[in-house]
Amino acid sequence: MKRISRYSFSFLMLLYTLAASGQDADTVKASRSLSIGVDLTGPVLYSLDRSKYNFEGRLAYRLNYKYFLVIEPGYSGFNFEKHNYEYYSRGMYLRVGTDISLLAPVASRINHFAGIGFRYGLSLFQQATPSISFNNYWGHIDTSVEENSVNAHFIELQGGVKTEVFTNFLIGWAVKLRTSVYSSGKNGKKAVYIPGMGSTDSFIAPAVSYYIIYRFPLPDPSSE
Repeated sequence: MKRISRYSFSFLMLLYTLAASGQDADTVKASRSLSIGVDLTGPVLYSLDRSKYNFEGRLAYRLNYKYFLVIEPGYSGFNFEKHNYEYYSRGMYLRVGTDISLLAPVASRINHFAGIGFRYGLSLFQQATPSISFNNYWGHIDTSVEENSVNAHFIELQGGVKTEVFTNFLIGWAVKLRTSVYSSGKNGKKAVYIPGMGSTDSFIAPAVSYYIIYRFPLPDPSSE
C-alpha cells in the first residue's frame, strides 16, 4: 500500500510540474461538450473480490480547452469478516471538482486529455459491526455495534489521461490519492471503509479508475 501511494504521488507531482510549463489554452478554441462515462474498475474488482463493490458514473462539462467541471456519483459497499469480528458499510457518495488539461493547445489533440484533477467528496452511508467477540479478565464477551448513519467528507488529487478512440468515444484511466477530512459516527466510532474514498487505515487512500466515456458536442452560443 505504501509503495502504491509513493508511486501515485510521484506520478501526480510529474503532472503538476508539466502544468507549470503548459501553454496558454486560449490559443486553440475548443467547443463546449458534455461527457457521460462509467468507471469499470469497481465491477471488475468485484468479480475478483466479493468483499467490495463499487458502481460509479462520471459527468463532465468542458468549459474550454483547459478546464472541465466534473461530477462523479456512485454507490459502494464493503464487508469484512474475521474469526471474531464482522463489519460492513454501504451507501452513496458524490465527488465534485475540476479537471485541468496539461496538453499543449494543438488542434489535433482537441478531444484528448492528459492532466490533473481536484475533487471534494461527500459520502452518506450506513455502517455496523454485527458481532465482536474477545476474551479479557472477566471471561469471554460477545457484543456488537448496531447500524448507524455516517456522513464523511474527503478530498482527492488525481492525474490521468483520456484518448478519443472513435469519434466522440473515449477511454481513459486515472491515478487518485484521497484523504479524509471529517467522518461522523455513533459514539465517535471511526469508519473502517468510506464509500467513494476507500479504506481509512492510512492517511492516504490510493485508487485507480478506468473509464469509458461518450462525448456530446454542444452548440457554440457565439455562432447563433
